[in-house]
Amino acid sequence: MDPLPVLSRTALFQGIPAGELEPLAAAARVRTYTAGSYLFHEGDPAGVLYVIMRGQVKIARMGTGGNEAVFAVLLPGDSFGEVSLFDDEPVRSMDAEAMEPTECLTLERQALLDFLERNPAAVRHIIRVLCGHLRRVDESFSEAVFLDIPGRVARKLLDLAAEHGQKTSQGVRIDMHLTQRTLAGMVAASRENVNRALSRLAGRGDIIQEAGYITIVRPAELRKRS
Repeated sequence: MDPLPVLSRTALFQGIPAGELEPLAAAARVRTYTAGSYLFHEGDPAGVLYVIMRGQVKIARMGTGGNEAVFAVLLPGDSFGEVSLFDDEPVRSMDAEAMEPTECLTLERQALLDFLERNPAAVRHIIRVLCGHLRRVDESFSEAVFLDIPGRVARKLLDLAAEHGQKTSQGVRIDMHLTQRTLAGMVAASRENVNRALSRLAGRGDIIQEAGYITIVRPAELRKRS
């Protein structure tokens, strides 16, 4: 696969002229991962930026009590691992796990830094993208403080549908395999409480759960809860 259109489509580089991205595309390499394997662990040296070409990656951190905090579930076109690359001594702050067979385009840290030194407009663009990421993190913390668990579940489903939703005859299907454990990690709740919240939403006809996927049928009802 030609790496240039892959880079052009990801939010981190979207809008940057293709000619300017050609040196990055030339430096890109493809890596593959089996389901359940880790691309990196918290504390590992950080030397690579990833762009997902195929598959699904979970970004998470394991707490001392064994509870998992899930910060994102990423799909093709998403990039990750970029923030750590800008530290003087870059290390990973979270784990990245392939949730299914996954293929990524990778860029070494030095190739990215060299590209940014030559392209100040790209620096401004990437800063805007990273600021948007930080705003979403802040919103997630606010939700954990001010919303109850059913409200957090409803809000997260709406957010995932807005970002990864596909319209169907039944509603908007979240186009990722989403286990209750993963969703629980996303909303800082136990799997049992998330299960109860989902069962209540499904019983009311607000969502449909099928084969690990969730379809939002009545988004207005979820907004009332969130």
